[in-house]
Amino acid sequence: MKQLNPKWVDFIKSVVNGSRYLKNQNMKIVDLKYGESFVEIELDRKHLQGYGYVHGGVYSTLIDSAGFFAVYTRVEGDDSAATIEMKVNYLSSVKSGKLLAHSRCISLGKSIGLAEVTIKNEEDKLLAHGTVTVIVKPPLESLAAANLPTKFIE
Repeated sequence: MKQLNPKWVDFIKSVVNGSRYLKNQNMKIVDLKYGESFVEIELDRKHLQGYGYVHGGVYSTLIDSAGFFAVYTRVEGDDSAATIEMKVNYLSSVKSGKLLAHSRCISLGKSIGLAEVTIKNEEDKLLAHGTVTVIVKPPLESLAAANLPTKFIE
């Protein structure tokens, strides 16, 4: 099995965790491994719907991000990727704490990848489950992509 370059992991975490959207959601990539991602959200009042429980969109955001990164860690070369489909099962609700997502890539072909995601709380209670389908695309033309360290350790 391939291993991710720790410099690539650090770079991705720095760029992604520094993005305004993730900061706004109190979300961060905790760790990336080949075919896996670990992402979390520290819950705040802004995540709650009118009845005081975490809004379903928060679960969806976390599933989308975790699933994407589990597949992306296996994508070869400098290719990029984008989510094209997602399914979410809401299993339990919470009002506070952390949402901990673990995702693993369960399939990656030439252009389509599939990831499975579980979201648990800090007491290991299963809160949501989802799948994310990702399409592999040509490399992004951006400053961040231009400075990207190699993904895999040879």
